[in-house]
Amino acid sequence: MSSWTIEITAGRFFLDFAWIGVLLIIATLMRSRINVLQRNLIPANLLAGVIGLLIGMNGLGLIDLTSERLGAYVYHLLALLFIALGLRAPKKRLGLSSLKFGLIFLSVYLVQAIAGLLIALLLFYTLMPDLFVGIGLLPPLSFGMNPGIAYSIGENWEQFGFESGGIVGLTFAASGFLVAYTAGIWFVRRGIERGEAAYISSHEEMPEDVRTGLMTEPKPNVREKITTSAESIESLSFHIGMIGLAYAATYGVLKLMELGLMAAGAENEVTTLWSFHFIFAAIIAITIRRVLDTAGWSRVVDDETMTRCSNLFMDFMIVASVAAISFLVVAAYWLPLTLISIVVALATWWVVRRMTQNAFHEFKLERFAAIFGNMTGTLQSGLVLLRILDSGMKSPVSFNLVYGSGLALVFGFPLLILINAPVHYFTDVVQGFWIVLGALIIYLALIILAWQFLKRTNSS
Repeated sequence: MSSWTIEITAGRFFLDFAWIGVLLIIATLMRSRINVLQRNLIPANLLAGVIGLLIGMNGLGLIDLTSERLGAYVYHLLALLFIALGLRAPKKRLGLSSLKFGLIFLSVYLVQAIAGLLIALLLFYTLMPDLFVGIGLLPPLSFGMNPGIAYSIGENWEQFGFESGGIVGLTFAASGFLVAYTAGIWFVRRGIERGEAAYISSHEEMPEDVRTGLMTEPKPNVREKITTSAESIESLSFHIGMIGLAYAATYGVLKLMELGLMAAGAENEVTTLWSFHFIFAAIIAITIRRVLDTAGWSRVVDDETMTRCSNLFMDFMIVASVAAISFLVVAAYWLPLTLISIVVALATWWVVRRMTQNAFHEFKLERFAAIFGNMTGTLQSGLVLLRILDSGMKSPVSFNLVYGSGLALVFGFPLLILINAPVHYFTDVVQGFWIVLGALIIYLALIILAWQFLKRTNSS
């Protein structure tokens, strides 16, 4: 739980976030003016992270942004992101297409884990006998989920011999972003040229707002609702307060659970407990929302405002995650980082392409782009690729992407438990990872069976 105990002065904390804000402004201006950034739709948060990496303490040292502090921010922003999402109203209808999206996500998680673990084991038995084999299980966390989860789990493994595990997780996430915004955009453009897009026939038709990243004619946000009287409290302040309430409750619950583990003699489980803080944060947020719904107070929480808060946390988390990468760590792990990233990227493309072609009769390119972007970067990456093809979000793909992601996280939770088993329940950690590999293959087989059953049911 080093991210909770790191000592940071108030001045340093606010100055760090001021620097991240400055980086975001610079990146936004660069995106609006530089053609190569516009052609590749590089998002401002990712560009800001790269700039922070180059001029921060891991690069030229021009601004005081260290990996230790940035990693801690990633850890906490992850939980705040999950809380903001969890406080939104639950959706009553998932839809068959969203269910298919969820199964595709699960399949990709498992393929990424299996491919990464196989390469890690190969390197362990040949060129790198000191390699922590669990490095092969970071791709589904960094590529498939998000940088915060990869950092949290990687940092937890540092106590079991994985040196700089948190930073390695962030480095894999950066590799995933690179794939999403290079290969992903290339796949989209090739699909447009082949006439596979539903709404556009040439990438030149891309809207100006999407290309530059700035609205030429700013429009009012008609979807957002003000839920409090400004004479009493600003509505946004109230929503931030609700997020703070949920995070305070998360901390309290985890402290109680920590005391319980200590009393039961399971001290070794404490760090793992805190590495899963985002899961407990999401559960507590959902519980608070349920209580509000039951009490008839749900009107005080606006879903659009919570979505914007989650986007805020995501932007800052991505900047911090990329800027926290250490060139020394990359140099130490360059071989497994390179091999695993390449193989996982190719495997992700193959699985997503095959399953989307097989499962859907329309919007195939749009669905491929959204899923591929999400499974190599984040949900935002998937939406960026989708907006190239469907700038008005007229297709149901964005709906499928959001709800399929939520479904995949729920059913992908056993994967988070499984990957930690070798360090806790096996004296021979490598043997434990072999058993995990077998369990992953069995899990994938079950998903394939469910997929075949769903196809038969759908066709009938």
